[in-house]
Amino acid sequence: MFRRSFATGLMAAALALAAPAQAQQTTRLNISIQPADFSMFPVFLASEQGWWRQMGIEPNVSFFPSGPPQVAAAAANAWDVGITGSAPAVLGASRFNLRTIGISNDESQTNLLMVRAADLAGIRANPQSLRGQRVLITVNTTVDYVLQNCLRTFNLARTDLQVVNLAQAQILSAFSTGEGRVAGLWAPNIYTAEERMGAVPLCSGSDAGATVPSNIVVREEFLRQNPELVARFLATVLRGIAWTKTNREAALQSLQRFYAQGGVTISEAAFRAEIDRHPTFGLEEHLRLMDRSAGPSQVDRWFEGLSAFLNQVGTVANPPAPSVYITDSVLRRIAENPQLRAFALNQ
Repeated sequence: MFRRSFATGLMAAALALAAPAQAQQTTRLNISIQPADFSMFPVFLASEQGWWRQMGIEPNVSFFPSGPPQVAAAAANAWDVGITGSAPAVLGASRFNLRTIGISNDESQTNLLMVRAADLAGIRANPQSLRGQRVLITVNTTVDYVLQNCLRTFNLARTDLQVVNLAQAQILSAFSTGEGRVAGLWAPNIYTAEERMGAVPLCSGSDAGATVPSNIVVREEFLRQNPELVARFLATVLRGIAWTKTNREAALQSLQRFYAQGGVTISEAAFRAEIDRHPTFGLEEHLRLMDRSAGPSQVDRWFEGLSAFLNQVGTVANPPAPSVYITDSVLRRIAENPQLRAFALNQ
């Protein structure tokens, strides 16, 4: 996602595990993800579990440190399908015809405005006390989108605050030394702030109605030429989502391996929070969220607000309407195929 910059770890071993005996002949598929990011976890899990070959896929996984270079690589056809953040997905749709075919997870609870525990009660009782205060934030990112919406609930304008633009590591450093009244952070930095600085959430995207999804994407041309292969890819990702819901402890151990290979170390409590604070959606939930039979879908509405923000800050000029780049065609293909449906549901 455009808001992360974790160092890429070596994951070749995990992505080359032996396939099960019942595996079918495979087709190479170029997949793009980012390391140590919860939204990307189903790709890593599918490799550990041998699910790719069960779906006839030979995964060729490329890792990107953040969303912009990941999206730029799509323009050169360096990958076919992938998972990325909401802002890169909109940027990719605007410039490179990326199509969103699913939602990997909801990150609204892990994009937070955080304050020191001693300040929480006073700010909640009187949000106007934030006027003139310093807010440490990484501007033009998803947490900035959350800030905008949280301020609206506080009846405050951005100009009422002193907004200080810092990278996430700089925010942690400054906040730990007493700088700033509010810190805008995302996972896993929120766990560092909680566990080492005694910081607590003041307002999340979820609190403010600012949904921050992660997108499962595909190049439009590749989808048009390979709809069945894309369906098998999405079914595999959905299986990872379903499996994680019903195998929490095993998923926790796998998630720790995924993050360790991406160079991220957090506490076991933080790993559990990663699962708890990232709602995910199985096949049936996806079909409901992306249903347009009565007008714009729920997912369309999520992206309307985000697109307006991206246009406002100049990240994506005149972003396309969500209905242009978000499609449920692959989900419906899975739902209508008994084999793919059962696989996606982890049955």
